[in-house]
Amino acid sequence: MDIWRSLLRSFKKLRFWLIAITVVITVFKLLIIPHPWPDLPAEECIDRLPETGGCGFVFDEAHYVPAARKMLIGQAANNEHPPLSKALIMLGILIFGDNPYGWRTFITLCGAACVYLVGLIAYELSGSRKLSIIASILFGFDVTSFNIGSIAILDAPALMFSLLGTLFLLRHRFIASGISLGLALLSKVSAFLIVISLMLYIFFKNVHESKKDLRFALRKWIRIVELVVFTAAVIMIVGLAIYDYAYGAYKTPFEHLAFMWNYHTILTFDPQEMYKVDMPLTWILPMMQFPRSPLYVVEVIVNSKKYHPIAYYVMQTPLWWTGWLVIVSLLYFTYLKLRSGDFPKMEIFVTLWFATNYLVYFPLAYVFHRWVYPFYFCMTVPVIAMGLPTIFIDDRKFEYVLYAATLVQVVWFLVFFPVKPEWYSDLLLLFGLPA
Repeated sequence: MDIWRSLLRSFKKLRFWLIAITVVITVFKLLIIPHPWPDLPAEECIDRLPETGGCGFVFDEAHYVPAARKMLIGQAANNEHPPLSKALIMLGILIFGDNPYGWRTFITLCGAACVYLVGLIAYELSGSRKLSIIASILFGFDVTSFNIGSIAILDAPALMFSLLGTLFLLRHRFIASGISLGLALLSKVSAFLIVISLMLYIFFKNVHESKKDLRFALRKWIRIVELVVFTAAVIMIVGLAIYDYAYGAYKTPFEHLAFMWNYHTILTFDPQEMYKVDMPLTWILPMMQFPRSPLYVVEVIVNSKKYHPIAYYVMQTPLWWTGWLVIVSLLYFTYLKLRSGDFPKMEIFVTLWFATNYLVYFPLAYVFHRWVYPFYFCMTVPVIAMGLPTIFIDDRKFEYVLYAATLVQVVWFLVFFPVKPEWYSDLLLLFGLPA
């Protein structure tokens, strides 16, 4: 009886469910690590990659795995991006060998950890166990985020450290937050957009709590910015300095930062060829979707049966379609809560993150003609996963809509799961689904 009571108590705990969801996603991720497997030896897949493939790389792994291989022999490589994610790939190669297990294991674990962190952050903002569990499921079963977080590129570590820094910030552990956000910046420079959203959130929160005493709120905010942003900047600069010294890449980390800035500012497209770019408006609107982008697809045709045993895609998901609904609804809820004197924590947090990590790409793409890609939206998916249950969770009638949306998200994930055995493809084809 004691065992059953203990088990029942576990079912009521948020951490039990978040761990369970994370374990499920981790298992899915580990199962697909060896697919695809390279046909060619590593030395043929470093400098100029074969046009026929055979290296086993998915998407931008073709940049970062060769860079990690060069770094392992003491060569500076891929200096336009910070080194931490590539260092994790290097560590994996040293432990598991120069194969997909080495390239992807640590990146995969970072992607899985994000599922757990999303649930914890949702709980910090809402205090709702149910909302947090649903947010974790929605994010964990987002197939595009799953794909991007399962291959050896920069995004999963950057998002994991960003979410960890967010959690520390919400718990008022400012130095720990700064360290985590610094590691996020050392993984991918676009993490600074998340830092901006967090600092804006803290500013508005301080203004509300100070009862309109703007001077006091500003002083308190500046103190937090000093602790968090200064720490993050120090971590990034020290990390770059260590890399530059070890590899002889740049005389100072500031030269390295200047190079990264110049590199990313020249990645522009000709306005006459805008049709070649999947512009931000097409990322989340179901009526004008960007074309499903293949990252790595294998097609097999046997006796007129066509299926895809390996098919990594970037695509819209049902969760992405709710983006505008979530933001418009949360803006309305923000108005209602502020009018009643409450601070809308979740609403402000999600809206600011959405603005700085998605809306920012509108002027960058449409005005400055900077190249943008739909998978950038994966950095915004965690807050959409928190925002959707926020607008439905307190209304019993609409909760069923939320459950239905969550089920659709999970089914979408299962249909477009990137690696499928033949029996599973046959099952999908039997129901007229893509396989």
